Amino acid sequence: MTTLVSLDDVLTAEDLVGVLTRDVRVRLVNLSVSGCLVEASIKLDEGAAGSLRVRINGETYADDVRVVRVQQVQGAGSTWLVGAEFLWTTQPGIRSLRRVVARLRQVLSRQSVEFEFVSRPN
Repeated sequence: MTTLVSLDDVLTAEDLVGVLTRDVRVRLVNLSVSGCLVEASIKLDEGAAGSLRVRINGETYADDVRVVRVQQVQGAGSTWLVGAEFLWTTQPGIRSLRRVVARLRQVLSRQSVEFEFVSRPN
């Protein structure tokens, strides 16, 4: 049996939750066990939370992060420095950035990383 649901049914539901995502390419400037500093070509909002994913030699490392500082780079057009802290939303796994910082620090400084933010309800 198939049940058809109209758009009005979805939009008027009491438990409606939406998630807005976007991928932002950034350059990694600094990485530590507590967070990172990246350079972005768009301004990100302080307090935005998301997932930082780094792909190196076919391996992906990731952690959830929250933007704690945003500063425009003077004289560099539309370039922003974004400070992000690692969040403790889950136990760090084998592919967690914070667990492999020392080993990856040299390689990461020369790599492009993906910085994806997912808005979450407060």
